[in-house]
Amino acid sequence: METVIISRNYLKFVMLIIIAGMFLISGCARYARNSDLLYEPSTSVRGGSGEVYIVIPESQLTQAPDLKRVLGTVSDGANRKLDDMVSSRSAAEIIQTALGLEFKRAGYTVIPVTKRPAAEQRVIDLTKTEIKLDQVSELSNIKVTCQVLMGLDVYKAGELIKRLQYETSATKTDIRDRDMLAGNVLQEALQSVMLQATPELHNQFSH
Repeated sequence: METVIISRNYLKFVMLIIIAGMFLISGCARYARNSDLLYEPSTSVRGGSGEVYIVIPESQLTQAPDLKRVLGTVSDGANRKLDDMVSSRSAAEIIQTALGLEFKRAGYTVIPVTKRPAAEQRVIDLTKTEIKLDQVSELSNIKVTCQVLMGLDVYKAGELIKRLQYETSATKTDIRDRDMLAGNVLQEALQSVMLQATPELHNQFSH
């Protein structure tokens, strides 16, 4: 009888461990909800000089360090929402920073602002900035999809010379490095947009 009781208790213990493990796997440990990243410039554009202003609306500036912006959702395999994908910066700030780093690498002096300067300057006015970052967390893997949209007006010598729009997406499915997966996919999508935009913008400013 004692052996049977011990066996049953052992079985209950094992079941509790299994259930706890399943909760751990299917819960918050299965994904990272924060998508902040340190953007790495990707283009090979060089030879720029002078100042370039990059404008976003003042309403898109993050006013408090603890304010979180929702970029997308985390859902399970049955399409049930588990959480929000958040960032400490708005989509406009993320894109402004990425574009600024690309132009700094190209040789320009970048000035991020919230109002277009009245003087005859070279200006990139970010009129549309959207980032949609979604994550599907399942037992076997995690899938992250990111879409980036960037619309802008290009000014030179005080005149509007070009109106441009770029859009791209990136997707990755993995089970490893789940804490970094969302940030890595966001970076890949941003770099894809910058690879399109930076050479064309540099061409506009260098002629």
